[in-house]
Amino acid sequence: MHIERRQQWVWAAAVLLSVAGCGPRPAAHAPAVSANGPANGTAFQLDSGASEIWLFLHADGPLAKVGHTHVITNHDLRGTVWLHPQPEQSTCEVQIPVQSFVVDDPKERAAAGAEYAEPLDDAARSGTRDHMLGDKQLSAAQYPSVSLQCRHISTGAQGTTVELTVIVRDHSSQLTVPVQWQHQGNTLRAEGELSFTQTALGLEPYSLLFGALRVSDEIRARFRLVAHTS
Repeated sequence: MHIERRQQWVWAAAVLLSVAGCGPRPAAHAPAVSANGPANGTAFQLDSGASEIWLFLHADGPLAKVGHTHVITNHDLRGTVWLHPQPEQSTCEVQIPVQSFVVDDPKERAAAGAEYAEPLDDAARSGTRDHMLGDKQLSAAQYPSVSLQCRHISTGAQGTTVELTVIVRDHSSQLTVPVQWQHQGNTLRAEGELSFTQTALGLEPYSLLFGALRVSDEIRARFRLVAHTS
């Protein structure tokens, strides 16, 4: 099948949030994205069954050796990408249900490589997840999803980037992210990897024992996104 477009795009994903053990700073609000997208844009709905985000976290500090690496995944991305004939006018809005985050699935850890090979028992996994979704972190009971909004797309010699607004709880952050994408028929596909810091998103890494054991500020993320239009 003929590939209509192959460029770089930006999707960034929930990447940003399931940093187990991070607390948001004071809020800043972003304007809402139109539910209809740009004029002349074609709506592509995310395929939750084919889309996924992986977040890779490490322990840091003098006692890092007694901490654990973590793989956090989400298969439940929901939302719309509006593809415009002029890519710079395209946009997106994605909701990521925080209850759908999965912490340290044994198969995902095994697939992530040697540094994640050590299995974690159910108690350790559920404890990490409960902490992540608790009132001091994502506060899942009050804020059931993370919102991602594509704000501006620009193209240049180095490819295409998107300015993404990420809303965690009631805190809004901005991130500029590159990604490889492909438009083929009625399907959009995107995948890529990026690293970012919690502090760049207004998050403060969780720590214990006066910082002797803490979550690393840097997070590595990988994502695969698929969307379809009728």
